[in-house]
Amino acid sequence: MALDYAKPFLTIAEQVALIARRGMHVADADEAGHYLRHEGYYRLGSYLHPFRQVNPATGQWLDTYVPTARFSDVIRLYEYDKWLRIVMLSGLRAIEISVRVAIAHHLGARDIFAHENPRCLNGAFTTQESSRRGKTQYQAWLDKYHLLLARDDQEDIVRQFIAKYGQRIPIWVAIELWDFGLLTRFFGGMKFADQQSVSRHYGVEEPHLFASWLRSFNYVRNVCAHHSRLWNRNIVEQPRLVTKHPDPLLRHLTERGVKAPGSRVYATLALATFVLRRMNYRGSWGGDAVQLLEKFPSCESLSPGMMGIPNGWRAFPLWKLPERGPT
Repeated sequence: MALDYAKPFLTIAEQVALIARRGMHVADADEAGHYLRHEGYYRLGSYLHPFRQVNPATGQWLDTYVPTARFSDVIRLYEYDKWLRIVMLSGLRAIEISVRVAIAHHLGARDIFAHENPRCLNGAFTTQESSRRGKTQYQAWLDKYHLLLARDDQEDIVRQFIAKYGQRIPIWVAIELWDFGLLTRFFGGMKFADQQSVSRHYGVEEPHLFASWLRSFNYVRNVCAHHSRLWNRNIVEQPRLVTKHPDPLLRHLTERGVKAPGSRVYATLALATFVLRRMNYRGSWGGDAVQLLEKFPSCESLSPGMMGIPNGWRAFPLWKLPERGPT
């Protein structure tokens, strides 16, 4: 039986006082109040949490903070996480668009309406029921696609195409409607040979690995889009890592003694960097990602390892940025 919530409402000043009373050093009450007023106590609670004390007997978190806890470090962590989300969104946007083009170009050469042709997809995706409603994955995918097709807030180029030719549109137009989740599920439903043709474009021989990367990218992208905590989040859609003959740029992810688990965002960040390098991406991602890793706000309660960043990461080939000639 659920308990009634009984904690009292607190003003901003009372929230600041509560944090200080629990042991957090608040050097500037006005700054603390500003963040609590505009970001919210509940949201900031995720960033206050690493500074809490632990009961040594039970291992449980306490409401009090460690003696070295400073609200200024909480804000540094909060702003860092905001920067992390901005950088990740930028890189994942580029990957999403590139994969859209790769899929549309590859399948469109065979059938301009490939997304509506079950023969262009694998049998498990198109024939096996996978929901309580008795629908296949493909039928569920089509339902979502048709909902997007019926929306009236489409890109102008898509809306103009539909107005001229009707709602049966070629894959290279239709794919502009898909969100990252729809794109990821469609890639998972493609035939192995077609998946491999696309994944090889990004330096990945095993399509099932690339499919897991896309799922992880989509998960992280959604976290970023909803402005949620990312830096030490448990990545539910963990990317599968290459264990046999990995590319030299990715070898450090599975080397013995290096802790870079797929459950933390570092692995997804590293894989996105690898894909963008294979794309010969012209944006500032590489430098931005390196700066992110260099400027992790370490203090007594925080360590790069909490984000999955391995020791000695700067020496790994992945983070040695390629030189570019004049453009």
